[in-house]
Amino acid sequence: MRHTLERMGGHDLAWAMSKTITASDTKKGQSRLLIPKEKGLWDQLSEEEQMELRRRGYVEVEVVDPRGNRHEMKLSQWPAGRNLVLNSGWNDLVRDNKLEAGIHCTLWSFRVGLRLCFALCV
Repeated sequence: MRHTLERMGGHDLAWAMSKTITASDTKKGQSRLLIPKEKGLWDQLSEEEQMELRRRGYVEVEVVDPRGNRHEMKLSQWPAGRNLVLNSGWNDLVRDNKLEAGIHCTLWSFRVGLRLCFALCV
């Protein structure tokens, strides 16, 4: 994973959350990874990203999967509360990496230039 981030020019690597993937995180109809508000990711967002989330409801991000593949996704805010979700491409990452409920994962945030990106490790 480190080599992929270096090739991308990634910087400002920071822990975003750890969690056990739930059945709803892998359910095709849900198409999202829930990032609970208490995980603190909100504080890692720039002012501009926070404003965009409030205005548009999402920020376009890139997610690096455990195999080093890159996925375009949206970091969206759920209307009720400050829970965030990675969606719009999440199902492809789940399928490609054979993710299932019960697998422990760690999500890292980093930046390429000013763009917010994530790396998912299992």
